[in-house]
Amino acid sequence: MGLKKKIKKFLYIRKFSKKKYLTDINKKNILITGANSGIGLALTKRLLELDNKVLAIYRENSQNLTNIKDSNLSIIKYDLKKINKSENFENKIKETSVDLILNCAGVLGPSFENQQIENLDFEKFQEVLMVNSISILKIIQIMLNHKLSTKNLEVLVNISSELGSINLNNQGGNAYMYRASKTALNSITKNMSIDLMARFKTIVFAIEPGNVQSGINPGGTLKADVCANLIINLISSNVQLLNGKFVNLLGDELPW
Repeated sequence: MGLKKKIKKFLYIRKFSKKKYLTDINKKNILITGANSGIGLALTKRLLELDNKVLAIYRENSQNLTNIKDSNLSIIKYDLKKINKSENFENKIKETSVDLILNCAGVLGPSFENQQIENLDFEKFQEVLMVNSISILKIIQIMLNHKLSTKNLEVLVNISSELGSINLNNQGGNAYMYRASKTALNSITKNMSIDLMARFKTIVFAIEPGNVQSGINPGGTLKADVCANLIINLISSNVQLLNGKFVNLLGDELPW
């Protein structure tokens, strides 16, 4: 790695460094999607450490979750590419009152070079949209049909991406699937922030996590556990100010 890249990496990590993290989230029932890897796994581990009960959704591989030995962890298999095959999730959630949802599920789809108009695979496109955006609507629909699930729902956080911002898109050219899915998630987030606030006083917002190490970004600069702590920090401090917003890990607002 060249000197310029090292300096850039150092400054990036330093920007998000915190001497102290708030830890006001405890004794909550927390639903986490995409919980077997990346940000979702890091949040699962940290929130269990803070004495919460975590319902962790995974798609296929649960190895990282099954390696966690904690009686407060419940593992739920639910393939978000097939959102109508939800019986397993419904059976798990119908008797549970959820306080916090952290929607971390996400897929990149084909490489960005294979997301140009000329080579778009529209079946893959549908899958990316399903996982990255539409699935959260299905999850909330199921929970609303089992009213116990949402009666205490305080906060819903969607992990989005800067690539979903229409205003910030000055590159174009590729990433049609991923960009569109995150733009759709941002739109859903905004709509939910009005709808669920009016109905349940639920705070809903989207987070741009930045360049974080994850399954779809293994070369990321910021470690997933640092990202998890920063997300928890956001939720623990003045979260009511974030309703209906799209923010980075420091709480700075980004354009939709």
